[in-house]
Amino acid sequence: MAELILTVDIGTSSCKVCVFNREGEILFSTKRNYPTFSPQPGFAEQNPIEIYKNIKQAIREAVDSFSASSFSALGFDTMLHSSLLVDGEGNPLYPLLNWMDTRSAQEVEDMRNEYRQYGFYKQSAAPLHTIFNPPRVRWFKKNMPELWRKTQKMVTIKDWILWNITGVLSCDFSTASATGLLDLRKVSWSKDILNWLQLSEDHLPPLCPPENVVPLKEGDFSADTGLMPGLPVVWGGGDGPFANLGEGAFREKEMVVTVGSSGAVRMCQLAPVFDPQERGWCYYLADGIWVGGGAINNGGIVYSWMRDLLGKGAEDFELDIHRERPLFLPFLTGERSPNWKANARGILFGLSYFHDFASLMQAAFEGVAFRVRSIYDMLCEIMGRPERVVLSGGFAQTEKGKRVICDVLGRKVEVSNLPSASARGAFLVSLKALGEVKRLMEIPDAFFPRNPVLEPIAEHALFYDQLYELYWEVYRRNVDLFERFVALKLA
Repeated sequence: MAELILTVDIGTSSCKVCVFNREGEILFSTKRNYPTFSPQPGFAEQNPIEIYKNIKQAIREAVDSFSASSFSALGFDTMLHSSLLVDGEGNPLYPLLNWMDTRSAQEVEDMRNEYRQYGFYKQSAAPLHTIFNPPRVRWFKKNMPELWRKTQKMVTIKDWILWNITGVLSCDFSTASATGLLDLRKVSWSKDILNWLQLSEDHLPPLCPPENVVPLKEGDFSADTGLMPGLPVVWGGGDGPFANLGEGAFREKEMVVTVGSSGAVRMCQLAPVFDPQERGWCYYLADGIWVGGGAINNGGIVYSWMRDLLGKGAEDFELDIHRERPLFLPFLTGERSPNWKANARGILFGLSYFHDFASLMQAAFEGVAFRVRSIYDMLCEIMGRPERVVLSGGFAQTEKGKRVICDVLGRKVEVSNLPSASARGAFLVSLKALGEVKRLMEIPDAFFPRNPVLEPIAEHALFYDQLYELYWEVYRRNVDLFERFVALKLA
């Protein structure tokens, strides 16, 4: 009897394939890496065919470890903010753009006034930024008009892969909500935004819920992976929202703080979330659940950069709240939430001749935690203070990372040990799609293991409140200088 569920997590740098039993235990996991290329400054491109090939190889390994007849469904989750131009047959016309691509920064500036004037944020809950499709559409029309004329569809990487393996082109509400083209209240492509961009709805895939199921077709995918044609394929959705589901923090007033190379802070609500100041975004999860949040570019990459620069790592120093050290504003790759300043740059404030390796490393950890707090405070203002906070991601789960984040937030947190929360979310949505769960809210607590709890140290939390105020003051006094510095082409 087919008891197992296979999931595919399409990440930015790798794909991860997991096999779950019906109790939600991961029985098998494998990963395949693929590169991102930057042929010009600001470009971040990937080969979709290479991603597809790696997914097939990873699934083949899973099938060989069990048997094709063991699987009752194939579920997906995906990185958000990917854009792929294809012809009418689905053939890629240009490399895939991922969230790191900032080539449309000038378009963002050119479009900003009209975007606000027309109130498009009130439809999409997407601040105007290079990760979203509106400025990317303008960039292609302006810089590659011949290519754009040949383009029949603009899709995401998951849309394209599912089109290949099922013969059906569709974009789920969750992935679509992160394109900047969805009217969240109507859960349909925004006619106003499309008209503004002179973009036909025919250029986009039809929409469907994340629980959408289509049988696997016979073809190269079934032959190369060993999966049986007819296997139910569950459309799934975005990796960020699905991570909240996988962590069991998908009810109202439950927050997930994820810090890996980048990071995000997300909290769920049973209606779309709009920030009056247009600082945060809102993406759909599934089953009427929406996720309000904000993201940071500079998470663990700040620590990695500092480690590589200084030739030592986190194991070579201990945290000391009384240590003399600079204040680090870690905008190494610009800023997303809450201020969306793509040209923000890093600042080491108060640097002294007497500061050493430990001083700089601790400042790096604290700088990342301050970025997390800026989004935490924003969400508390918009959605109310969370009753529960779960820390996840490689950086947040390190001893120093979780301690600093906990103390900077000044509140009790749970520390997740899940190896792949997004994949677990894809598994749970697959259960619902198969009819084994009527509503996500009815999933038994037994599916979600209890996490260890970390309490803030009162002395540290009090000090960090003061340092955080200084952090914001340094930011406010320098924010207008970032543009002048970038104009000198020194960063």
